[in-house]
Amino acid sequence: MGTCLVDGVNHLFRREMDQKLSLFLNMVQSPFRQEFSTDAFFASLGSSLGISAAILLAWCLVRPYNSVVYAPKLRNADEKHAPPRIEKGYLAWLTPLLKCHEADLLPKLGLDAIVFLRFLRMCRNIFFVLAILGCAVMIPVNVSCNLKNSWTDVNGTSSSRKWFVLMSPNYTWGNCMWAHVIVAWVFNFIIMYFLYTNYAAITTMRKNFFETPEYQASLHSRTLMITDIPSSYRSDDGLGKIIGTLSVPHHGDERCAIGRNVKDLPGLIDEHGKAVRKLEGFLAKYLKNPDNLPARRPVCKPHKNDKSVPQDSDVDAIEYLGQRIKDLEKHIYAIRDTIDKRDALQYGFVSFPTISRAHIAAKASRGKHPKGTTIKLAPRPNDIIWDNLTRSKSARRGNKMIGNFLFVMLSILFVIPNALIAVFLSNLHNIAAIWFEFSVYLNQHYKAFAIVQGFLAPTITSIIYLLLPIVMRRISAWQGDVTKASRERHVTSKLYFFFVVNNLILFTLFGTLWTTIQTLVTISDTAGLTWDAVKSIGIATKIAIAMFDVSTFWITYLLQRNLGAILDIAQLVSLVSKSLYRRFASPTPRQMIEWTAPPTFEYATYYNYFLFYATIGLVFSTIQPIVLPIAFIYFLVDSFLKKYCLMYIFVTKIESDGSFWRLLFNRFLFATGFFNIVVALVVWVRYTSQAAFCVLPLIAFLIGFKFYCRRVFDVQIRYHTKGTDRESMISAGKFTRKDKLDKRYGHPALWRPLITPMVDAKAKHVLSQVYYGRINSEQHKSTYGDVGLSLMQPGQAGRRQQDPLAHQFEMVDEADMDFQNFKHRAEFASEHGGSNAYGPNFDAYSDAGTFTPPPGFQSPASSRPGTPTGRPNPSPLSLSMIGSDYQQVPNPAPPSFRAQKRSESPYLGDRVSMMSPDGGESAVDWSIHDGRSETGSVTHLLKDQGHHHYVPGSSSRRGPQYPQQPYDHEEYRGAPRR
Repeated sequence: MGTCLVDGVNHLFRREMDQKLSLFLNMVQSPFRQEFSTDAFFASLGSSLGISAAILLAWCLVRPYNSVVYAPKLRNADEKHAPPRIEKGYLAWLTPLLKCHEADLLPKLGLDAIVFLRFLRMCRNIFFVLAILGCAVMIPVNVSCNLKNSWTDVNGTSSSRKWFVLMSPNYTWGNCMWAHVIVAWVFNFIIMYFLYTNYAAITTMRKNFFETPEYQASLHSRTLMITDIPSSYRSDDGLGKIIGTLSVPHHGDERCAIGRNVKDLPGLIDEHGKAVRKLEGFLAKYLKNPDNLPARRPVCKPHKNDKSVPQDSDVDAIEYLGQRIKDLEKHIYAIRDTIDKRDALQYGFVSFPTISRAHIAAKASRGKHPKGTTIKLAPRPNDIIWDNLTRSKSARRGNKMIGNFLFVMLSILFVIPNALIAVFLSNLHNIAAIWFEFSVYLNQHYKAFAIVQGFLAPTITSIIYLLLPIVMRRISAWQGDVTKASRERHVTSKLYFFFVVNNLILFTLFGTLWTTIQTLVTISDTAGLTWDAVKSIGIATKIAIAMFDVSTFWITYLLQRNLGAILDIAQLVSLVSKSLYRRFASPTPRQMIEWTAPPTFEYATYYNYFLFYATIGLVFSTIQPIVLPIAFIYFLVDSFLKKYCLMYIFVTKIESDGSFWRLLFNRFLFATGFFNIVVALVVWVRYTSQAAFCVLPLIAFLIGFKFYCRRVFDVQIRYHTKGTDRESMISAGKFTRKDKLDKRYGHPALWRPLITPMVDAKAKHVLSQVYYGRINSEQHKSTYGDVGLSLMQPGQAGRRQQDPLAHQFEMVDEADMDFQNFKHRAEFASEHGGSNAYGPNFDAYSDAGTFTPPPGFQSPASSRPGTPTGRPNPSPLSLSMIGSDYQQVPNPAPPSFRAQKRSESPYLGDRVSMMSPDGGESAVDWSIHDGRSETGSVTHLLKDQGHHHYVPGSSSRRGPQYPQQPYDHEEYRGAPRR
């Protein structure tokens, strides 16, 4: 009896589990299936337009009074790069968008932004033309054929009375499918026309860009980067020998610089920066109310690499981090002092006197590997991923294969969590259906779970898609990309592949593949798997029907994308999060400054979105023609909104000079080829294979068109092989005097300034009571390009600084915590488009950059050098109006603290020259030697400014006693002492 009872219970349990398993399999069989109706379409259209209009209206009201968020470039960019000013009117922002054209924006925004806007306009124009043809041809054809072939069921309901069914080829057969073939041919030639004209226009822009003064004066324009250098050629002379093997004229006047091994120096500098930021965070919180300090000092855990302190102990955060910063600085400068003794690495740079010679050599080495090396035009110094330059060719090849495999697997397997999110998180009742205990809890708290269900799935999905670019970026860097520009292009390619495979193909065919596999397994178990049995399944027909069914989803999807375009310009996340953090938390001065900086534009993410939306519009253009005008509306709206974003909000972090275009061109051709395959499949299923084969030649046309454009345009878009008079004038007599190749293309760890902790000036009077470290430390004097100078008292010439903490911390008034006051400081500007947005004062290597002083500012009172103007015989010690050598820059006076001595690390003496915006040559020819002695120069400056009365021959004078020797400009600039 007991055995029978147990068997019965087990049987019931197994049956219940089988039922739950069957229910689960039925749920995941079609996880993305959604019912579509006319009401759903108009609800989606109304909500998208209504919410978008409300957000845009609110933005128009708020924009004139919040320029920090909605026009940061207008506040910070120099005269050359600043966009037109906008009046205070609510719709005044439309005027510059309509009046400014491509030629006006090119010098202000750069080639990357112009190529982005041109691609967006190209998509808009393509879908405008396709929408007219699609709606005028495909909709009447599909509707007439559907009405002709429709049928009525036993209840008297017509099979094709819904408008979205009538417009698609659900019930279309026969000769009317020839319309699909003809439209495919017309669409292909329209797309090729737009691609060709834009390719030609971008090629012309690139050729004009080669002639611009900025490019002609830049160092990277005439420099080659050589990688994978054999050990026997790892020297400056070895680089010259490699260049000599090329089939180009060799004059022997090239400048060569081999890479040096910096060991763990980059990691130490990164740790130093993190320690400084962490110390700033503790000080900001502890000194929030300096007149009422917390009773307990902050504590932290020691760094994992610090073996001098037990890892499980709590230490005083302020004192520990201060001491760790000091130790890191000592270690960093000790390595920098001995860096010339390190071994050479497998990369190097060769600079030519003229641009044309460098480009001719790069063109001659294309596809060749002299001595096993790879020779390319050098990128900008700030574009290089230095760690990847040291990887061997075999390591990069192996990482590339592994990375591609992992990426493909991620793209395919991601459909599993995507399906689970769609099944269970979008509808919590599905969880309750297979989990009884949860169903009870769900019924008890129905309203709470209704709220959770509304935001849980979208939130998780949004977080995943925000993390995807980061994951792709990590994979691309790990695979060995040597420049940030190439890494971003590969991120775009990976994201596009991921979206097409996961969000388009697997999303559309998941249910079909699931049922097909189930059917094949059943047939295999019963009658055996044969070709006739496989053909009887009708896989092609099922795929076509699946695309018909899912096509309606993409209508609502693209409608909702317009809301996303509005959110980009509204900057709601930035506006709300920073306001809340500032009000309820303790941001550091550095964070406050960075928050007011123009954000960088994520080209890879937006290019992926546009390519994906264009692919959707093309693939479903004949299946659901209404998708074409919806795609056109999206690109129309976004072409205006993104133009405003790039003009007034975002900056390009690393300018790649329009290198994205070839990737966009190839991906658009792929989307067009994908469209041709879909049309051929539908025609094959609904008509004949002969008609389908009439579409396939279009793929060959696209391939031929790609190679034709490559042959006609690619050489012109890459190389500038024809020298000009301007190039000869700039290069003549300048190359041998100014080119410090080892400085410009040396590893940034050799020159990167160490940042100094920033503290709110309101806590200055208690800082000495809070912080005891580094007070009596001496300033380090490095032998690798440093100049040891005593710290001067601000505003008093020749007076040493008395405050022992003045050079330990940088005191910043709350009113001055604005990026506008720090935009020429490399530590801030380099992360916010400083290389091309803030003018020639930006210094890519110095710790403070330069700034325009107020009238009457005296440089000798500060230990910071002034800004030369490019006049003859410049003295590097002052910026004021001194005789005929200097001129005053007509800029508004900075805040009061900017005219003082900037606090800086006591161990940092590296003073590097002013660079051009791309880290190229100095804006001034420092090789012109000043005939005066250093004492004479300083005396001249002080005498003319009226701040010191110097009597020749007298030994009593204010200020330090300068040695009587000629001033060494190169030593002042931080050049290595040979």
